[in-house]
Amino acid sequence: MTSLFPEIEARETGRLSVTDGHELYWERAGAPGGRPLLFLHGGPGSGSAPKHRRYADPATWETIQFDQRGCGRSTPLFSLEANTTADLVADIEALRAHLGIERWTVFGPSWGSTLALAYAEAHPDRVEALIVEGVFLATPRELAWWHTRAGAGAVFPDALETLFGDAPEAMRTNPQRFIGWALDAMRTELAHGAPALEALADPDAPLDDLRRSLIYRWSEYEERLSWMEITPEQIRKSFAEKGRDWLIGHSLIEAHYFANACFLEPDQLMRDSSRLTMPVHIIQSRYDLVCPFAAAWRLARAVEQGRLHMVSNSGHAMTEPAHKAVREALKQL
Repeated sequence: MTSLFPEIEARETGRLSVTDGHELYWERAGAPGGRPLLFLHGGPGSGSAPKHRRYADPATWETIQFDQRGCGRSTPLFSLEANTTADLVADIEALRAHLGIERWTVFGPSWGSTLALAYAEAHPDRVEALIVEGVFLATPRELAWWHTRAGAGAVFPDALETLFGDAPEAMRTNPQRFIGWALDAMRTELAHGAPALEALADPDAPLDDLRRSLIYRWSEYEERLSWMEITPEQIRKSFAEKGRDWLIGHSLIEAHYFANACFLEPDQLMRDSSRLTMPVHIIQSRYDLVCPFAAAWRLARAVEQGRLHMVSNSGHAMTEPAHKAVREALKQL
């Protein structure tokens, strides 16, 4: 039995013009006038999805979500201009005011946890409670973990070498230089029309054809780290279902944020954690190789009303054990 609630359609959708020419897609589902719950998607750049409406009881909660700048149904698509964490925090506050919500509960997994923490620290008076899952504090150590042979590459050396592809050796030994190189390479690939991604819609095309695209390899690497068990063919099928635009948005915008230290000062989220005076439910999987447990542990020890929920048999991708923990956290609010 799944801990997700049944499928539900959005009750209302809209578009909100924000700064610098960006326009955000937003939606809400569930109980009209119910307790407002803002869901912040991950990535950065992965966009909102129908599944995200199913975490909270629609008889009690009204779930609100939006596509962050440059991805999903927001426009301009793939734009990196005026696309920073501060811009996204301002967008959240603009959306709250637009919808006439005084205070809301904020829930974010992975990058969504980073953005949820940044928003709650900037506007603690607007946050009733906070739920973060797969905690990512965007510290230099966490950013380096992904792309080093001594970090996640020690567990997935084959996946890391596939990601590196034709990157010069000097880039492979310096994670920050590699991320910058990867961002430039993706922008060049996109400027040329990302021809290798044409194979995404062809299930018979050799996987190596797709892997000529760094855009593909970037997101594939994250997927390989995210699950306790998954095959390259399963990843390929998932990406084909999500589509070319999803793949480009996820890889490009994520690399943009990582190349810029997520537009946060070093350890900023922990430095300002004293502003988190609301209840904070912290859900973390023990075997999360994308966002290792140490970040959630630090956060739980620093926040006065922090409560840590350990998920012992899951990876980074949210599966049934994590869904159950989210449902329990919402019931306690």
